[in-house]
Amino acid sequence: MAEMMDEKLRRRAEEDALAVDVIEECRVQLMLKFRFLDLALWRMDLTPVRAGAAYPLATNGRIVAMDPPRVLGRFRQSMDESMRDYLHMVLHCIFRHPYDRDHKDREAWSLTCDVIVESVAMDLCAGRFPSAEDAARKEALDTMRLLAGALLPGKVYALVHGLVETPDGQQYRGLGRSTLNEWHALFERDEHAAWPAMADGNDKGDNGMPDGYAPEEAPEGDAEGDAASSLDDTLDARQMPQSMREQMPHDVDADAEAADTDAGTGTDGGGEDDAQAAQDDQPRHEQHGSDPLGRFHGTPDRDDADDDANDDDDVNADNANAQRDWEDISKQIQMNLSTFSREWGNEASAFMQNLAVANRPRYDYADLLRQFMVRNEQMLVNPDEFDYVYYTYGMELYGNMPLVEPLEYKDTERIRDLVIAIDTSESVSGDLVRRFVQHTFDILKGADDFVRDVNIHVVQCDSRLQQDTVIRDLADVDTLMEGFTVRGFGGTDFRPVFDYVRGMREDGKLADLRGLIYFTDGLGTFPDAAPDFDAAFVFLEDEARETPPVPPWAIKLMIDETSLERVRP
Repeated sequence: MAEMMDEKLRRRAEEDALAVDVIEECRVQLMLKFRFLDLALWRMDLTPVRAGAAYPLATNGRIVAMDPPRVLGRFRQSMDESMRDYLHMVLHCIFRHPYDRDHKDREAWSLTCDVIVESVAMDLCAGRFPSAEDAARKEALDTMRLLAGALLPGKVYALVHGLVETPDGQQYRGLGRSTLNEWHALFERDEHAAWPAMADGNDKGDNGMPDGYAPEEAPEGDAEGDAASSLDDTLDARQMPQSMREQMPHDVDADAEAADTDAGTGTDGGGEDDAQAAQDDQPRHEQHGSDPLGRFHGTPDRDDADDDANDDDDVNADNANAQRDWEDISKQIQMNLSTFSREWGNEASAFMQNLAVANRPRYDYADLLRQFMVRNEQMLVNPDEFDYVYYTYGMELYGNMPLVEPLEYKDTERIRDLVIAIDTSESVSGDLVRRFVQHTFDILKGADDFVRDVNIHVVQCDSRLQQDTVIRDLADVDTLMEGFTVRGFGGTDFRPVFDYVRGMREDGKLADLRGLIYFTDGLGTFPDAAPDFDAAFVFLEDEARETPPVPPWAIKLMIDETSLERVRP
């Protein structure tokens, strides 16, 4: 029995080593074709796992968890497919998909990420590493372009989210659930359950990934280990590079292999294999159901000494460091491609467009509001300058007489006078205007630094001033929003608002004004001269166009539509 276990462990170790060689060969071949990806291809360490995954590869942005039987089975199917699998996973990290927590519909966002990276991979790999399903993918991508306008994350997500929300038997923009399932089957190539944004709240193993992704020793009587024991039956050695053929073990009994371990080979097998194949044919979201880890159920044995390594704070810090590394790598790739763009032509156009979206600077709107604060004294207890020791001692010594009274004032940074200007021209959606105003007041009401007693002017303007609504107390905001009506829909001219604010300052109505925030699409006429107060232009991010220009004296801030749903005090 011991000899059988030793033999099984030896075969498993050989299988793991050969799977590592397959991935290393994929890295080398990809680097030879795409030298600008060299840092990204070798950024993550390889970790063999056996968890019965639907796909060969998974990553959390720090390591690559690979299922050796499936990696080898995929290689037997086609080395081009293996390289496309690895490129697909690396592109997710370059675009920082694993770290995006802004999209509530995880199924829609997961599929959107797969669509984006496959569209980029198809352009890059045209004629180099073809896939048998590229023709079907191209047809699906053409349909998405027709409906979404461009293959960019926000636009594709809106389309896919609409499909996900559509009940069975109904259609969304002429498409039904069957189309959604087809897209899952066409564009999925790797597991997403280990992404930091997807794995929040799940138990994590020693490597910071969900338990099912942790390295695993072969347990006694493991049926999967027996089924995967024969490497000769898993791989076609004629498809291997010479260096890998020499490592193929020839002393393994091929008769011990009774079932094909790869889900996509189509090899005949027993009833369990047929059931497994049927499961693998389903889209990822249908296989997993409510289990975010899918079929990654294997849990490694861990020593008590390793428990400290699973601390959530440590894992979060590691993920944050990895995210910064991928951001640096992504910007380096963008710079390299921009330098040699002529060499790549249209093959890298989709890649560069999505890199530009991923690398756009993003700022916190709440931080912008804080820039318009003024220092002021408020009648509040100042806990920073109040010593409870003396206060308590006095109460104990004299009964009801504290030795030190608490300070009844506190220096605070607060917003007193503020102007929120809204572009109500035809190019700006009325619904977005309402959501922006609501989002602004949600931030003001939710933060401790903002007080209720304010002097905020909500000014609507297109080519001329339309309406000025004054807020004196933040408690009145809800009443304002109930009757808020967008007025205008003409052209866009920013100058009337600046002239109006300048007049109120001269009249003393905005004595403490620190700034003006203008929500617009940027397509208007700016004042010729800089005002004597700060002015910030807030644009709703449009992935399909460049950032609108602003005068050098103005502050520019881009926010995406999903941020209007969040309140960040």
